Amino acid sequence: MNATITDPNTLDGISPVALASYLRARGWHRGPEMTGGLAQTWAWRTSEGNVADEFVEVIVPDNREMRDFRRRVRETLETLGEIEKRSQLDILADIQCISSDVIRWRWIQASSEDGTIPLEQGQQFFALVRNQLLAAACSAVQPQQFFASRKPTSAVEFLRQARLGQSERGSYVVTVHSPVPPAMPVSGLEDEAEPFERRVTVTLSKALHCLRRVATETVSGGQLPAGIELSREGISANLCESVASMLAAGGVRRDVEVRFSFSGSRPASGHPAALTRFSSDLSPVIGEIGKVLRETATREDFELSGFVTDLSRGQHDRNGTAVVQGLVDDEYRRVEIEVAAPEYERILTPAHRDRQMIRCEGELQKIKGKTYRLLNARGFDLLSSD
Repeated sequence: MNATITDPNTLDGISPVALASYLRARGWHRGPEMTGGLAQTWAWRTSEGNVADEFVEVIVPDNREMRDFRRRVRETLETLGEIEKRSQLDILADIQCISSDVIRWRWIQASSEDGTIPLEQGQQFFALVRNQLLAAACSAVQPQQFFASRKPTSAVEFLRQARLGQSERGSYVVTVHSPVPPAMPVSGLEDEAEPFERRVTVTLSKALHCLRRVATETVSGGQLPAGIELSREGISANLCESVASMLAAGGVRRDVEVRFSFSGSRPASGHPAALTRFSSDLSPVIGEIGKVLRETATREDFELSGFVTDLSRGQHDRNGTAVVQGLVDDEYRRVEIEVAAPEYERILTPAHRDRQMIRCEGELQKIKGKTYRLLNARGFDLLSSD
């Protein structure tokens, strides 16, 4: 027997706006106002256009000031339960998140079947969930193989807006709600652009689905599949490292399932994947994919500091080439730089002669092994030897 919701606090907590959004998303049609604008009728038919079909009507309060607010909401839930043949509790959960995309990460491990995990592992799990959301938000702004410490402002703001939902049973589940503006189609106008919040959840959904496929094909084929530009699929080194760590956090292997439920007030376009499950066996492979992406990525606005070990310039050339032993990921690496004449003569020549450190910035690319190239080098400066 399905539970009937009668608790006054629960009924009072249902948002009239969320309830109306749910009805609209489920195919109900708004009718005339009632009781001085405090309520609205909503109508539903089993099938449009057939006069013999069932016609159902409910009265939905527009605000909580309506005297019989609780009764009307309770009657609406009862009607929805009968029509949808679902539990009122399930319907209530959908109403409460009607204006949000909901993402559920489930850690699948025998020792967490009671819904608990060790505290330190839980702390790490939440951090990895955050990292995956941030990686997807960065890719939604501008796809890249690797995102360094400076993240786009809109990606950071997305994290501030995302809400942590109540934990759910089923091994161990972390739920995140991402509020999404409702769709507002206007007759005669082109489809409106997707809001950034929706672009992030769709990016994460597609990226995880593609990452699982690529990792599986890499295992079977012995190398990364050809013809796939991973960053354009939303896959970054940051995302790979987070997924790999989640599959083996705390030294314990576990499968991970990520499920997406898109806001009913803004249907998702393009059929993004609703569920992706990673086997713990894929952790080393996904970690290696992340390593490849990180090492071969172009790092924007990379600040290089080091010593000039070699200078060369053709007899009739204005520009020259410098080799700098500079810090990359806290280790000294060989970095090749093409330098314009003014900086070559004013900064690099004396720095090479006097063994003085320099600093500059540009776009860093790995060539092979421990050798890098700095493109569009700029902002040259001699560092004090003090």
